[in-house]
Amino acid sequence: YSESTIDDKQGKIVLKKNCRIGANSVIMPGITVGENSIVGAFSFVTQDIPANVVAFGIPAKVKRSL
Repeated sequence: YSESTIDDKQGKIVLKKNCRIGANSVIMPGITVGENSIVGAFSFVTQDIPANVVAFGIPAKVKRSL
């Protein structure tokens, strides 16, 4: 369970099986990262990441499928 002190968002962060999160990434409350997905380093995740994709950036966006 996570709570943001910036905008008072609250909720679980769900990390599905075999997903990978890069160093120094920030995942906002209420976000789900799908199975086998990769979030690149220094990313800011503001929306759900689907399964089997690579996403990165500020804000994180899906860049390609796996």
